[in-house]
Amino acid sequence: MPRILNSHFFSFYMPYSAYSLPRVVAQQYILTAVHSEDADTVTYAATQKNMSREVLLRSLRPAAMMDDRKVRFFVETARLKARLDHPNIASPLELLEADGTWHLAMERIKGEPLDMMVSNGRVLPSIVICGLLQQLCRACIYLDIERINSVPFALESTFLMDVGFRFDNMALAGPRPRHASKQYLADACRLIIPLLDASTPLASHLLRVMEYMQKVGSWRPLTPVLLNEELTRLQMEMLRAQEGERALVSNAYSK
Repeated sequence: MPRILNSHFFSFYMPYSAYSLPRVVAQQYILTAVHSEDADTVTYAATQKNMSREVLLRSLRPAAMMDDRKVRFFVETARLKARLDHPNIASPLELLEADGTWHLAMERIKGEPLDMMVSNGRVLPSIVICGLLQQLCRACIYLDIERINSVPFALESTFLMDVGFRFDNMALAGPRPRHASKQYLADACRLIIPLLDASTPLASHLLRVMEYMQKVGSWRPLTPVLLNEELTRLQMEMLRAQEGERALVSNAYSK
């Protein structure tokens, strides 16, 4: 889903993203629109010709190509993305050098992005938010095991699909900080809270869990595992409540 870019931000970067579109990269990728951009890269909505599928193509800007450090960071990040094999994380497709710059072709997720939901005032049932937090915990556990650094959590990188949630690829070059998962989950809870429908079963208890996840003190390697277990127990109680049974929740985060 294309992003609505801030007009001031867009005008600052316009010289590079204003190439005539559509155009073709490496005789393979037909670029149709600018999807997003930052100081060093432009990401295009594109079609991969030989597979007839919609993808994203992230390209280094010409100025960034002049900086060996930025080129190395782009390539190393792309190769780390290729190491990830997780059901909730989008996959990279190809790293290539063409037209004087590096490009990374990526899977394009077609679900509804969470930032759009927030801007439209959408809310989701507590059991859906609980499932999202479980998936985030499991992704963090996976990244901890693989020792791969991750980009900061952002609502626009998470998409609600018919089969659950998918995330943009989280891999980032560089050493993984000791508390990377702690910061990632704290940011996630802070940003996701506005999406919680407070009228749904056990929403108040889930809110306490999310508040705890933002300020947890003693963070250990197993903390994401324990948080995932607590969320799983809470999800089972939500299912009981939906069936009209009495929920027996713990008081771990009620104080």
